[in-house]
Amino acid sequence: MKLSSNDIAQIETLLGRKPTQVELYIFDTMWSEHCSYKSTKSTLKKYLPTKGSEVALGIGEDSGIIRFTKHQGKQYCIAISHESHNHPSQVLPVEGAATGVGGVVRDVYCMGADVVGVLNSLHFGINHDGKQPIVDEIAKRVVHGVSDYANPLGVPVLGGETLYHESYNENCLVNVAALGLLDEADIIHSFVPKIAKTEPFDVILIGKSTDATGFGGASFSSATLDAQTQNIGAVQVHDPFLKRVIVEALKELFIRIKDRKIPVGLKDLGAGGISCATSEIAAAGGFGVTVDLDKVNVALEGLSPEVIACSETQERFCIVVPKAFTQEVLDLFNLEFEMPKLYHNAGAALIGHITNEPTYTLIHQGNVVATIPINIITTDVAAERTETPRPIFRGDLPLPVVPFTTLQKICEEFMAKQANVSKRYIYRYFDNAVRGDTVIYPGEADAVVLTPIEGCDVGLTVSMDSNLYGHIDPYVSGASAVAEGIRNVISVGGHPIAVTDCLNYGNPEKGEAFFEFVEGVKGIADACNQLGFIEGEALPIISGNVSLYNESKKGSAVIPSPVIVVIGKVDNYRKSITMQIVNTDHVLILIGKRYPEFGGTVIGTHLKLERAVAPQVRFDEEKRANQVVFQLIQDQLVSACHDISGGGLWTTLCEMSLGERGLAKVGLKITIPNDHAPLTTLFSENGGYVVAVPKANEALILERLYRAQVEAVTIAETTQDLSVKLSHAQGNFSIPLTTLAAAYTSKCE
Repeated sequence: MKLSSNDIAQIETLLGRKPTQVELYIFDTMWSEHCSYKSTKSTLKKYLPTKGSEVALGIGEDSGIIRFTKHQGKQYCIAISHESHNHPSQVLPVEGAATGVGGVVRDVYCMGADVVGVLNSLHFGINHDGKQPIVDEIAKRVVHGVSDYANPLGVPVLGGETLYHESYNENCLVNVAALGLLDEADIIHSFVPKIAKTEPFDVILIGKSTDATGFGGASFSSATLDAQTQNIGAVQVHDPFLKRVIVEALKELFIRIKDRKIPVGLKDLGAGGISCATSEIAAAGGFGVTVDLDKVNVALEGLSPEVIACSETQERFCIVVPKAFTQEVLDLFNLEFEMPKLYHNAGAALIGHITNEPTYTLIHQGNVVATIPINIITTDVAAERTETPRPIFRGDLPLPVVPFTTLQKICEEFMAKQANVSKRYIYRYFDNAVRGDTVIYPGEADAVVLTPIEGCDVGLTVSMDSNLYGHIDPYVSGASAVAEGIRNVISVGGHPIAVTDCLNYGNPEKGEAFFEFVEGVKGIADACNQLGFIEGEALPIISGNVSLYNESKKGSAVIPSPVIVVIGKVDNYRKSITMQIVNTDHVLILIGKRYPEFGGTVIGTHLKLERAVAPQVRFDEEKRANQVVFQLIQDQLVSACHDISGGGLWTTLCEMSLGERGLAKVGLKITIPNDHAPLTTLFSENGGYVVAVPKANEALILERLYRAQVEAVTIAETTQDLSVKLSHAQGNFSIPLTTLAAAYTSKCE
């Protein structure tokens, strides 16, 4: 239990008495950082834009929902949930990663949506000297955990990213997002319907039988990770095969609810288990609730009331329904879908009822073990945090001196770096096409594209992004993650419609860490406000998560790591494009100015930098480039497009040549203008694009870019010779594409 003496004193004051043992565990869960956001909620509310004309359901319920497209008289929407499962994945990587997927999937299903895909952002440590094999083992098993859940559930893993940094050696990050499709008219809310004021409503627990797994999980995720806090029992255990049956039963339930217009509230059981789900679903509707813990279907006898109330056993939902509908719900899960035969004591159980009195009451063995004013455990809990700013340099620095021969050697070896190699060795474990909706697959472009609505040409595109700039400039880290996600969506022909965030930082009780968090939020907010695609509107943030205490007792914290998902819309998926160049009669145009800002970049490890500036996000330049590139793709003037981010232009050009599998179709003749510094041109990670266009369109496109006040230059032309030739006033060199391919696919064997 992580309650402080001050917390306990405050609880006693609020209750006017000493709390019971069960009540203490409820407060420990509900007042934890994981559940209450007590350190961060005021900052999030102050800065982040959450409103928009296309937001169907914003922050506050289990998933955010954005309007997607109309088809055959229905307004289709996309529901999205975005969470972290960092501490559990560090302690038990398979179970931690798998249950992270399970949690976001439940969040989406309980809105009445059908999950169409998941994404993951995986941040692993680096085993530099071979003396930390646990780092590699965790990475391997986390990937196994993601596939171990999504694949048997029948949900495609649509994409994501993998980053490596020494700061993740003791704290890996596993961020997961899930997307679902639904008709706006069919949204199910995470609160008790108002009709419960006059009609009796029951509380039904659905799913796996409750056990002790995950007990204390919310507190575990709200503390610094060390040998004393590595509570294996706080990590949940997944069962995707049982979840598959639950999902099919829920779909049938949704049909009956819709056809008969039955009002219900539905919520998943995640952090805090029964105590969290039942209190929140009641309080959100302005009600109270009474739960009889003796009626909970448990996996084994003798569980204490606090374990039954607060365990985070996976694969469970809480639904509130009119009393007249209760028996039909029980029969659906227990008899029609025969859940008790699939897992011991699984199924649906009537465990309580909704009350008009705003009190949270738990009964165990005939005794009241908790009776709390419900607003006390679900209201905003605030923890005062203080920022300790640190100096961040954003001025001009002299360009590092790198001889051209050294630059050539770097180019030859660059694609073998862990940051640059193909991540096919990760995503090959995931089923990307199980629903048959996927149009553009992981690795083929900056974002994936799918067609979730049968018979509809509108495509959904999505990208998940972060970076390693946070230790240099936490503001830039947040802004850059949003900007890159937007460019990725545009690069396939989509326009962004919404954003989610997952904010991974250190101990907020330390002023330096809290400063980094606030700066990251400001960066995200500014990018969303400046780079929206609807005139006069910010790009809305509709869902998110904060993960703090990502550090060890040794004082080793992860670098500030905001992870962003950008959801986009492709008006006609047939116009979407990938990144690989395949034609010999094309030129490649570099879009966006390069700046000598190398702090936190991949090339930075090759440079001796006394001071470092992270790649700045220049919103005016980004916005102009985004708009014109989007329109060029809509006008079908571009045959391939790739954004510039990690690794800079050199990585962008290599990936466009090699494609997803490292199989080059054409070579490149790169010409860097003599007034451009080769180091900056090739390795700057400032935002930009490279577009491949037919030579016949070159003049037209350059003219359009010029009129849009976007800096652009023809940087290369395609050749039949399968090599990359580079020339500049300082020298020239040639590298066979087979050499680059061997480096790029070196981890895919």
